[in-house]
Amino acid sequence: MVSLSDLPVLLGALALCIAGIALIASGRRTRNEALARRVGMIEPRFAGSVPSLALRSGGEALFRTAAQGIADPAQRQIVRLMAHIGVPPKRAAIVFTIMRLVVVALFAVGTYLWASRVQRFAAMPAVPLLIAAMAGVLGWFAPMYSVSYASNQRAKAVRAGLPDALELLVVCVEAGLSLEDGLGRVVVELERSQPALADELNITLADLAILPSREQALANLAERVDVPSVRSVVTTLAQTLRYGTPLVQALRVTAAELRNDYLIELEERANRLPAYMTIPVIVFLMPTIFLIVGGPAALRLIDAFAHR
Repeated sequence: MVSLSDLPVLLGALALCIAGIALIASGRRTRNEALARRVGMIEPRFAGSVPSLALRSGGEALFRTAAQGIADPAQRQIVRLMAHIGVPPKRAAIVFTIMRLVVVALFAVGTYLWASRVQRFAAMPAVPLLIAAMAGVLGWFAPMYSVSYASNQRAKAVRAGLPDALELLVVCVEAGLSLEDGLGRVVVELERSQPALADELNITLADLAILPSREQALANLAERVDVPSVRSVVTTLAQTLRYGTPLVQALRVTAAELRNDYLIELEERANRLPAYMTIPVIVFLMPTIFLIVGGPAALRLIDAFAHR
C-alpha cells in the first residue's frame, strides 16, 4: 500500500507525464499544419518539374534541416531524433527536457518505493532517499545516452548501405536517368532493406527539388549524417556537378573505394580479436586447463601425504 507521504511524489510524477504527453500531442498537430502550408506553397511553383516523391517529403526535409542552424552537435541530434515523433525544432529542447524530467521522476519514485519496502532499509530512512537520488541522476543522463546511441546506430546503418546505393545509382544513371530520378529510384529500392539510408536520400531528394543549389542539398546530407564516407561521396558529387566530369565514372570509383575501406575496417577488427580474446582466455579457459592437466597429479600427492 502507498502511504500518504508518497502521494505528493506520485502526483508530481503523474503531472509531469501528462504535461509531456500534452506537449508532444500539440507539437504533432502544429507540425502537421506547418507542413501542409509549406507543401501547399511549394507544389504550385514546382508542379511541372519536381518529382512526386520529393513533393511528398519536401515539408519533411524543410522540417528536419532546420536542425542544421544549431551549433551544438548534441542539440542537432536531439532535434533530428525528435523530428521522428513529430516535435518541431523550436520545441525539441523543451520536449526533451520534459522527457528527461519524466524519466527522472519515474526512476526516483520507482526506486524509492522499492527501497522503502526492503526490510534491511527499514531502520535507515535516509538510504531509500539516497538510492532514489542516485536513480534520478541516472534517469537524467539516460535519455542523452539513448539519443547518442540511436544517432550512432543510424549513422552506421547509413554507412553500411552506401556502397549498394551508389552502385544502384550508377545503374540508374547509365540507363539515362538524371541524378534526381536516379535517387528517387534508389530510395524506392532501398526502402525495405536500408530504411535509414532511404530516409536520408529521400530528404536529399526533396532538398534537390526545393533548394536552388545542388551543392547545398548534398552538403545538408553530409551535415545530417556526419560520417567520413558520406562526406567523401558528397564531395565527389559536388565536384562532378560543378566541373562537369562524368557522373557514372565518379560514382563507380567512389563505390569501389567505399567497399575497399569497409573491407580494410573488417580486417582491422579481425586483427584486434586476438588482443580482445586474451583476457577471456586467461580468466575462463586457463584455470580449466590447469585443473585438467594438474588435477590428477594434485590428487595423487594429496593421497600420498594423507597415508603417511
